[in-house]
Amino acid sequence: MSYSYAAILKGGPNTGNAQKLFAFLNRAQIAAGFTQATGYLGPNTHQLQYLPPEWIPLLTIDPKNTLKVLPEDSAWLAAKRLDGKTNADHLQERWLAWRAQ
Repeated sequence: MSYSYAAILKGGPNTGNAQKLFAFLNRAQIAAGFTQATGYLGPNTHQLQYLPPEWIPLLTIDPKNTLKVLPEDSAWLAAKRLDGKTNADHLQERWLAWRAQ
C-alpha cells in the first residue's frame, strides 16, 4: 500500500470551495466512480457498496484484506544495497525476471 496526498493551501483564494470539492470527492458513490475510472482508492470504505462485487476482494479497503496490507516503506525502497542498486531497483529486476518466466 502506498499513500497519496492532496492538500488545500492555507489562505488560498478558494479554500472554502476546495474543502467542498474534497468533501464531494469523498462521498461514497463519487469515490466509487473515481475508483472505477482510475483504479485509485479513496479513504471512504462506504464506496465498497457502489463498486462491482468482483472488485471487492481485490481492494485494500475490503475489511477481509486490511490485516494483509503492508504500508510502503519509501526509505527502505530508496536505500542502497551492497551492490549499489536501490532496493526498489532490485525488486523491479526480480519482478521482471519472474514475469519473463
